[in-house]
Amino acid sequence: MSKQTPEPKRDREREGDLRHIRALAFFAADHVVNESGKLYVNGGFFNMLRYPVFPAVVPTLGLGASLLVPWHAYQQDHRFEITMLDEDRRELPFRVEGMLRVGADILLRHGDPSVINIAGNVTNLVVEQPGHYTLVLWVNGERLSDWTLLAVRLPSGPPTAAAPPTPQE
Repeated sequence: MSKQTPEPKRDREREGDLRHIRALAFFAADHVVNESGKLYVNGGFFNMLRYPVFPAVVPTLGLGASLLVPWHAYQQDHRFEITMLDEDRRELPFRVEGMLRVGADILLRHGDPSVINIAGNVTNLVVEQPGHYTLVLWVNGERLSDWTLLAVRLPSGPPTAAAPPTPQE
């Protein structure tokens, strides 16, 4: 007699959350691209910016997010925003925003959610001073996820493993 293994329970949305989008991932990277529904990431998931002097310029800051959209939220316009806070929780003049709308893939079963990926790259971001900065992902006015970056001043002196040499011009 073969023992039947019960099918794993599907991750169904909790009661009342059938219209709420969830963040599966949200992160910073050197560069992020969304191609054919997949995120291609270079230098992803870092949380520290190291500079010898401030203000400093981040040449490119990639932003990636993976969202789980429940089927009750299909065929609706959804607004997303990414903002940045300083360590005193003040909003900085940084904003990435856009819209998304999801339709059911013909291969999904009734009630299946969809995964939607968002990618973007911000150039020449000025970081005024060392400290903690928080990137905040918002969807439809709801705060879904945070990613914290720590900006640190490199010590002066000869290069070490903790303080690699700075490029010479």
